Amino acid sequence: MANLPLNQEELQARVRELEADIERLSTTDSLTGLLTRAAFLTEANQRIYLPTNPGSHRPGTLIEVLVRDIPRITGTLGRHVGDYVISALTSRLNLMSLPDNVKGRLSQDQFAILFPNITDPLMAMTTAKEILEVLQQPVDWLDRSLVMDVAAGVALAADCDSEGEGDAASLLHNADLAVKIAVQRGGANYAFYNPALAKSAKRRMDVLNALQQGLENGYIEMYFQPVFEAKTSKLVGFEALMRMKTPELGSVSPAEFIPIAEESGLIAKLGAWALFDACRIASNWPSHLTVAVNISPEQFYAGTVTTDVHHALQLSSLPANQLELEVTESSVLKDSESIQIQFLALQELGCGIALDDFGTGYSSLSYLWKFPFSKLKIDRAFIAAMDSTPVAKGILETILSVAKHVGLKVTAEGIETKEQQEVLAGLGAHFLQGFYFGQPMSESELPGFLLSQLDIPRNNGSDIIDLRLAASRLR
Repeated sequence: MANLPLNQEELQARVRELEADIERLSTTDSLTGLLTRAAFLTEANQRIYLPTNPGSHRPGTLIEVLVRDIPRITGTLGRHVGDYVISALTSRLNLMSLPDNVKGRLSQDQFAILFPNITDPLMAMTTAKEILEVLQQPVDWLDRSLVMDVAAGVALAADCDSEGEGDAASLLHNADLAVKIAVQRGGANYAFYNPALAKSAKRRMDVLNALQQGLENGYIEMYFQPVFEAKTSKLVGFEALMRMKTPELGSVSPAEFIPIAEESGLIAKLGAWALFDACRIASNWPSHLTVAVNISPEQFYAGTVTTDVHHALQLSSLPANQLELEVTESSVLKDSESIQIQFLALQELGCGIALDDFGTGYSSLSYLWKFPFSKLKIDRAFIAAMDSTPVAKGILETILSVAKHVGLKVTAEGIETKEQQEVLAGLGAHFLQGFYFGQPMSESELPGFLLSQLDIPRNNGSDIIDLRLAASRLR
């Protein structure tokens, strides 16, 4: 039987159904049935913020949940398994006896839950902990039990701006900042937003922007701190150190900008540049002087170190035996075949490899024979502790004894007094470095310093070089 034409009323009903379907598809996540990000923000604005009085809001709490394992699960087991886990976690959320709420799926691994009637921070904390407890339980998949690493960020509407800036997007931004803090704490943890987080996030963004422009605008420069042989007091080389200074931020400490470069993925570009620039400058030095360059663990994990070193040596014409690479223990903690291969390739190039900050991390003596180190660098914390902590000197003696037995040279960093110089030289350290001998200097200061080393006055006519006097020539 042929379909009869729809009358006007039926046609209008059909159009309304289609419009409802389109609305549902545009506002609902197809996998979970939760609101999409845009729809969640719209609903949150209606439930919390007052359009008739911009900047004003009702009390309420937003909890953002990050399921950190979803990208890993998707990458190793497939997208369908990641979807299965998200669906399972959504079902758990829907089954919880939570107060009046609005749920949304923000992205592949993020949920947001708005609680318009939770105004008390203690209640918000209790709710966040309950959600984490439920979501971190393993999800069964075939014969596997998938354990979830979950973090939560809690933002109270009362903490949002009250000067016309407050809306659901800013509330969600606050929760997102709190999630990042929870992730740093590790495990199934939560954190509350506070205004200091926003200030910290802005500072981080400012530094990141400066890093992105740093090489092109000359914000980043290599400085060099001299290293002396302990027995002869002769200059043996320099450690290359990155420094950053911008018109807007002033001087930015490496302790601040290096982690940001690592987190953002910029460290590979910065590291390659630092290697080349240090090698370029060192190629003008006398052949007996070495230059030490710090290598980030992220460069090893990315697998770019060997290529970067090879290019730097080739372009600068610096002999490989004048280059020393300093790596931290976190570079070898993974102890993977890939990292060991890179170490061996660097050794074959002829570079020295030093284990930096030895004794402060997860020191393992097995590193000393698993990896081709030629030198240990004792962290400055041990040097500084000698005067106030008697056991520090005993630890230094042990490190130097171990190094001697495995045939490694030792550099003591952070020497700031004559007494520290004498103690470390007496204990058998091979090389000394620190402010007592000289501050890190720019490329333009190097020629004068190197010339000063050709004719250094002795103490009272003796053969002992006064390193502090030599260092004064830097200024």
